[in-house]
Amino acid sequence: YGYLYPKLENSSKSFSHSAESLNGELSFGETYLSGIGYQNSWVWIQICRGYENWGAGNNISLALSNKNSGYDYLLLGSDYGRFRVNYLHGFLETIQGNINRYITARGIEWTNNINLVIGLSETIIYSGKKRSLDIGYINPISSHLEIELNDRLNVNGTNNSNAVWQAHFDLMINKRIRISGNLLFDELVIDPDKELEKEHGKAYSLKAVYGLKNSKKYILSIFSSFIKVGTPTFRHGNGMNNFVNGNLPLGWIGGSDGLDWQVGANYYNRKNIISSLVIKRNTSGEENILLRPYDSYSDYLKGPFPSGDVSTSNSLEGDLEWWWKKNFSFFVFYQIKHLEKKQKINSIRIGINAYIEKNLFL
Repeated sequence: YGYLYPKLENSSKSFSHSAESLNGELSFGETYLSGIGYQNSWVWIQICRGYENWGAGNNISLALSNKNSGYDYLLLGSDYGRFRVNYLHGFLETIQGNINRYITARGIEWTNNINLVIGLSETIIYSGKKRSLDIGYINPISSHLEIELNDRLNVNGTNNSNAVWQAHFDLMINKRIRISGNLLFDELVIDPDKELEKEHGKAYSLKAVYGLKNSKKYILSIFSSFIKVGTPTFRHGNGMNNFVNGNLPLGWIGGSDGLDWQVGANYYNRKNIISSLVIKRNTSGEENILLRPYDSYSDYLKGPFPSGDVSTSNSLEGDLEWWWKKNFSFFVFYQIKHLEKKQKINSIRIGINAYIEKNLFL
């Protein structure tokens, strides 16, 4: 199979680092998603541009999510019934003229094929001046710590790569209740007696969904979610190994050093309308990786959370997608955000999606 999703935008702020808008002119265009691949009942391979969304639950991903600017990568996966494995290796970007940045990840999931999925994953960012693709990370069942500490990389030492480890679960308690969670560690304090006053680099997220109505005419559900990402999480002693791409986080869209609470509702008329309404509250510290994407952390010493000058925002978001035809849809997204000092921001995004499918292998 193959797919191509070019994207054109005209907005006051582009989601990509490659261009900025200019007074109502068409500001940004790129191949948003594209790829070729092969898949059968138990294995898949894909060469593509895009992103991965690893973990449990919608919109609560921590290490890898679908809210960034995309990158080029190879994806391998296999399904063995109760077990499923994934591996990716890709190129993020070149910054400061000659520093190449790469990403690699591997994950495994287990399911009871009834109501539970449990998974573990490791995600690595590595970089260096004119650094080439590192063959040491090609082995899909290798470990970052084992490779790095045994000097099996094409750049020796521990200052040119950064890894996070994540566990997740997805549980259907009954036909109405679904609970999803993710737990992530970036840096571990192994011996608190020696590593005095230091803290783990960690993050976690949790989401609960309750189905209010599931009839022949429509589906209505309500949900609540909570996300916490620590102050130093996703940063490294070498800022080139931070979990960002194109100035945007690779994982949680809120970055780091923050909290996020949400309650909302989803509606589907089982025909052609999908919509949601969400109330959000976000708290962010001054060490948020959004503010200084490629800066290194100063230390892992315990301190106030969120750090420094804390900002808080409350927002109401609504989106609606209407499928006019099978392969043609309209969507609208609207947000009202209240910041501190009574500042208010309104934003709207309107778009059209057109899909063309063609079987090339008759």
